[in-house]
Amino acid sequence: MAYREAMMTDARKWGEAVFSGSIRMLEAEYQKTDRRDAVVQAFAELFGQWEEHTRKEAACLGVCYLHSSILMRTGGIRLALFGREFYMDENQLEKIWQPPCFFQQYEQDISAVMDRLRKEYPRIYPYEEDAVRFWYAEYYYAALETLCRDMLGEIRESREYCMLNKTEDFFIFFGRWRGEAEKLACIEDI
Repeated sequence: MAYREAMMTDARKWGEAVFSGSIRMLEAEYQKTDRRDAVVQAFAELFGQWEEHTRKEAACLGVCYLHSSILMRTGGIRLALFGREFYMDENQLEKIWQPPCFFQQYEQDISAVMDRLRKEYPRIYPYEEDAVRFWYAEYYYAALETLCRDMLGEIRESREYCMLNKTEDFFIFFGRWRGEAEKLACIEDI
């Protein structure tokens, strides 16, 4: 147990150092117009599909991370539009979004951290590597939430968002799929 705690302590120390450089690269990357347009386009496609899928009002938009995408190394984020029944809505619409650069950078960071850990701890079991991956993913989830907050204005200015049939209390949230989440914005914030 002490071995694993020491390994996780080192993973945190080295992971924080690696992430500080990576986040600056991601910030610079997402200042580029083409990256920002790609984010808006992913959301716009979902809004457009809602209008084709159902004539009901959309009550909320969820930007949800999936722990399975960390294990499977897909880096998928689930965008989901819900009607008034929220998770129970049979007309909910989902789209898997893979934010450009985010999870490629995450995998590079994990490789760097794990390479360094393997030099100090030669016998790392797969479950221990998964523990490091899950711990480190929290940094990327926080960065993704910040990106979504930053992009809200541009997303809400899109033609598809404006055309979306929304409830009067429409809101946008970010969090774990079918787990804890935080509201990013309500319609009255607009």
